[in-house]
Order: sequence, then structure tokens, then C-alpha cells
Amino acid sequence: MDQPGEGSSAGARSRATRARRWLGAWLVLAVVLALLLLANAVRDYLFVWKILASQQVRHQMAQYVASLEQTLRRSGLPAPAPAEVISEAVELPLATAWVEVRRPDGAVVSRRGAATAPTFTREDEWEHFRSHEPLFRVLASPAGELVVQAFPVYGGGRPPALTVAAAATEPAPGPGPRSFLVVEIAAPLAIRDASVLWPIRRNLLINSSAALALLATVVVAGLVFRSYERGRRLEAQLEIAREVQAELLPARTDGLDPVRLATVYRPAGQVGGDFYDAFRTADGRVALVIGDVSGKGVPAALLMGVIHGAVRSVPWWESATRHEQETVQLNRLLCRDASASRYASMFSCCYDPVGRQLLYLNAGHCPPLLVGLEPGGAVVDALDAGGPVLGLLEDARYSQARRGVSAGELLVLFSDGLVETTNAGGQEYGAGRLRGLLESAGSADPAAVRDAIMASVTAFRGGGPAADDVTLVVARFG
Repeated sequence: MDQPGEGSSAGARSRATRARRWLGAWLVLAVVLALLLLANAVRDYLFVWKILASQQVRHQMAQYVASLEQTLRRSGLPAPAPAEVISEAVELPLATAWVEVRRPDGAVVSRRGAATAPTFTREDEWEHFRSHEPLFRVLASPAGELVVQAFPVYGGGRPPALTVAAAATEPAPGPGPRSFLVVEIAAPLAIRDASVLWPIRRNLLINSSAALALLATVVVAGLVFRSYERGRRLEAQLEIAREVQAELLPARTDGLDPVRLATVYRPAGQVGGDFYDAFRTADGRVALVIGDVSGKGVPAALLMGVIHGAVRSVPWWESATRHEQETVQLNRLLCRDASASRYASMFSCCYDPVGRQLLYLNAGHCPPLLVGLEPGGAVVDALDAGGPVLGLLEDARYSQARRGVSAGELLVLFSDGLVETTNAGGQEYGAGRLRGLLESAGSADPAAVRDAIMASVTAFRGGGPAADDVTLVVARFG
């Protein structure tokens, strides 16, 4: 049977999967759109460039033909001029692949350059000339694209080779008959005046920049989304680690009479390296444990889980010797298996309500403060007997200490994150301030003492975020 929350987790994963698919589809669509915009911008530029280049080349061709026609008319020849006159009458203003002058019947009068197969049929020529429409084409050649255009040229005198049909289509120019020639010119397709390209180059720059910006945005969005997904997965894993860590802490601390407890656990991040535990042993005593793993985050939390499991898995409290031996074994375990930069401090104690004895061992932890009530006022003692921190010295030795406890005495266990809290001026809260606060605690309830301590620390810090994990356990012995 599914555990509570598994259905909601599966639903969340399903929604996340659908969201990823939709986002992926939109990113692909955006990439396609950006590429289409870029391709369209380039295509439009080339299309307009071709039109402008063709217009410029044809304009120069038309200027040449007009000059040639004027020259032939001034020559006064009764028939089409000889090839030499036509070829050299006017100098072409542009480089050409060929220039060919033909009579209406197709006979070549003059040719400059090597013409290919006929570009236009005689029917095309007569139809366009009669309707005064330009006749041109853009052809591909091994040397590049060529603009080929045919022009009608009229000179003085009627050509003797005109057929009846041609004569019937020949327009009556005016007072005298005219000769008629066809001039075909082929020139490379090229821009003659680059100034006309500025508007379309500007449009190409704007459109291409927009397309590239869209494409770059999509790429960045895809990379950011991948980082976001990794962050979400890491966040989910950290949330699971936080939940597991929270489950390791005691769920309730109100069933440990005659000891009353009040606790605080505030990791600096989602998971922390501090831990505490409170439980009743098999023989009816009350055990309290607090520890602090060096560092913060997931590595510290993992090592904390190892230590917490070790504390609960062995009978530490059977005897002083067993308490010391298990601490030595835990130290060797951490020295052997943990990273050299990872170590832990731990304070473990056991309260015997019958003999009113507190058996404790401090492995390099911040000494807990035992507040005794004397006729002359409160007396605060630090419980520091035990040995060094765990995980640094493999041959370290530890010894258990014993302390008599009277009814009503207060024991405060805390991590270094509490006393090392700093204010805006860089000063630490310190154990001295904590001692002063406890000396005035009197017989207050543990929850009231806990709240007073946390309020004092928060006011000292000034409201800024905590730099380290903070753990506090306040115990009042009955």
C-alpha cells in the first residue's frame, strides 16, 4: 500500500514532467522560428539585392543603346550600319559578356564576345517590342549570373531585308522609313552604386540581430532551464535529507519525567551538522546527547546521521567502562572512514533519578552549563570532563565523569553556533553572556529559559541570518 504523500509526490513528478515537455516544445519552436526569421532576412536581402543590381545593369545597358541609336541616326546610312560602325560607335559603360546586333530576320550584324545559345525567340522579341515592354532575363553561367536584355534600335533608311510580316509589325515612326535592329547585351549581375544598398542592409542588420537575439535567448533559456532542473532536483534531495534529519531528532520530549525538557534546533541551511537526542534507557534512566559536526550542509548532515545511529545502536549506559569504550570505538570509526577535514564534538550524559547522579562524557563539545540553586544564589558549573573531539586522534582516550544533581537544578546543552553568534561589530555572544542570563533564571520553566536565551541571542545578532547551526537543550531535573 502506498505511504501517505506518495500519491502527491507522483502527481508532482508527473506535473513536472509535463511542464518540462511543454517547455522543451516551446524552446524547439522558438529555435525554429529564430532560424526561419534569420533565413527569411537573408533571403529578402538577396532578393532585393538581385532586383537592384539588375535594375542598375539594365539602366546602363539602356543608356548605351540610346547612345547607339542616336549615333546610327546621325550617320544617315540608308541601311543598317556596318559591323565596324555599330561595334565602335559607342563605348559600353560596363563590362559585358557579349553584345550582339541582329537584323529582324535574325542575321547577326555585329557581335562582341562569345554569345551562348539564343536567349530569346523572335516571337518574344516582336511581342515585347510591339507592346514596348522590356525583354530581359537573369541567367546562370560558370562565371556567375548574367543580365541579358534585348533592345530595339531604329536608324535611318528602311532595311532591304525586312519581310512583309515584319514590315506589317514595324511601327510608322514619322515622315520617313527607318531601319530596325535588335541589340542584345549580356553583363554580369553586380551592384554599380553601393549607396542604394544601405536601406536593405539596415533591414538585414535589424532582422538578423532580432533573429540571433531570439536564438541566443532560447539557448540561454535552455541552459538556464537545465541548471534550474538540476537545482530543483538538488533542492528536492535536500528536502528529503531535511525530512530524514528531522525524523532522527526526538519527536517528543515530554515523557521523560522527572526531567523536563525544552529544545531548539535551527540549521543554518536546509540541513545541518548539529544533532541532539533525548530518550529513556532500558533501566529507566534519562539519556541526553548533543553533538556538532564540523562544517555545514549535506556532508555534515551525513556524518551526523552516522553518529546518531551509533549512539542509539549500542548500550552506552550499562557502565562507565562501556560508555568510554563505545566513545573510543566511535572515534576510531570516524578517524578511519570520515574525511580528514571532518570531525565532531559530542556531549553524552545519563541521569539516574534514583541516585540523583549525572554520568557524562564530553568529547570536545562546548561544555554544558549546570545551574545549581544555592542559598547564596545560582552557581553555574561547566561540564568539560571527557576527552578530545571525535575523528582527529585515533588513539584518543575518554573518561566518564560523575556529578550529583539536586532537584530543581538546570542543565543547558548548546552548540557553538549559539555562543559564537556575532553582531554587526564582529563581537561574539560568548559563554559569559549565557552564564549571566542563567544566573538569573531561578526556577523558571525550561521553555521560558529556552525562549529567553533565544531572544537574547537574536537581539544580540541584530536580526541578520545565522552563520552556523544553533542547537539548544534546556533540562530541569525534578
